[in-house]
Amino acid sequence: MEMPGGGTYTPGQTTTTTTYTPLGLPLPGTNPDSHLPSSSRSSTDASRSSDNFDLVPGPEEGAAVHGSAEGAGIIPKRASNVPSTHLVQRGDTLWDLCGSYFQNPWAWPKIWSYNPQIQNPHWIYPGDQVRLRIDVPPEQRESIVLGKGQGPGALGRGGGTAGGGGGFVNRRPLVQRDTVFLRGVGYIDDPKKDVWGELIGAEQEQMLLTQGADVYVMMRPGVDLRLGQLLTVFHSVRTPSSVSGARRPPGEIIAFKGTIRVDDWDPKTRIGRGRLIESLDAVERGDKVGPVGRRFDVVPPRRDEVDLEARVLTSLYPHEVLGQNQIAFIDRGSKDGLVPGNRLLLVRRGDNWRRTLETTTTMARTQVRTDVPEHVKTEVTPLHGKAEDFPEEITGELRVLRADEYSSVTLVTATKYEIEPGDRAVARKGY
Repeated sequence: MEMPGGGTYTPGQTTTTTTYTPLGLPLPGTNPDSHLPSSSRSSTDASRSSDNFDLVPGPEEGAAVHGSAEGAGIIPKRASNVPSTHLVQRGDTLWDLCGSYFQNPWAWPKIWSYNPQIQNPHWIYPGDQVRLRIDVPPEQRESIVLGKGQGPGALGRGGGTAGGGGGFVNRRPLVQRDTVFLRGVGYIDDPKKDVWGELIGAEQEQMLLTQGADVYVMMRPGVDLRLGQLLTVFHSVRTPSSVSGARRPPGEIIAFKGTIRVDDWDPKTRIGRGRLIESLDAVERGDKVGPVGRRFDVVPPRRDEVDLEARVLTSLYPHEVLGQNQIAFIDRGSKDGLVPGNRLLLVRRGDNWRRTLETTTTMARTQVRTDVPEHVKTEVTPLHGKAEDFPEEITGELRVLRADEYSSVTLVTATKYEIEPGDRAVARKGY
């Protein structure tokens, strides 16, 4: 048989084929995905009805499973010997506890969500009790979170997570149901009362202090500390601007820096020793310390016992406008008869469009007449009537979370329009 090129082929003759591979490329038949988990392997077959997967179950369901839908084998069963609580021993961490009890150390955020008393997940102490199971339906573990993921002072509802991070399956919110947690910025009602002392030094030879530092605090006369007490570290950011028609309470907007646990206290020198168990920012000598609350329960509505009018002062940040689910401060408090749970109605009177003209020129009011036979004409929209003669309209509602003497922390539970400092809020007796 004649072959291409002029040669001949005899039956039974052996032929040899040589394959040349370009430098740097894998040999034919090499699977470049062989080192990857099953769910990360590439595929060009769009017609497949199933794909490989990596299953990371909840903390009660054991370790992760890698495989395919056809050959996954037996999924690890739910752990059956997990106690309700664990008594912390020396050296325990949430990571180790989740690995020991659930064979899944990555489930520590879920266990942290079961234990709101743990302010910092990196610090648990011998003798603490850590809850490992919650036997309630998941739908009852909704929450309101004021967290870092939406910016300090931004409020998220429902099943969101603080921090906005990802990667954890079935991650739960880090605070209990119906709770607002101020992480970055807060408000003190009376600086003379809420400032207990000052951070004056540290054991570490450094200017900027962070979590784990041993620090010294000096307290003002009349303040006594107890071992294990938690103090908030903060510094003043600003005094709220004056609002037309509002009372100006003696309060300040503050920035949270961290939390100190008191380990030693000398009432004679009024100097205490403690450890920074949480740092939200660099802590420095001169920062103030006190019992400033960062956590508020969203209390159920409570009947108003007084008729009063209040003004919106400000928010945590110097925003021009506020919206639903944000924190707002008003200029009325417990001295005026307000208590947590009271509801105040946001009211406006007048033409809302007319309000927008206060910072514009008459051009914003100009009408263009195009329905005339001659050249185009313009005229200014008339604004008749006084704003105070218009009827009041309810535009939203505030709920009191904490009532200080001369001001209150409120949550904007509903609003139809943006809220501005100076807006009126009224409480009606019996509502």
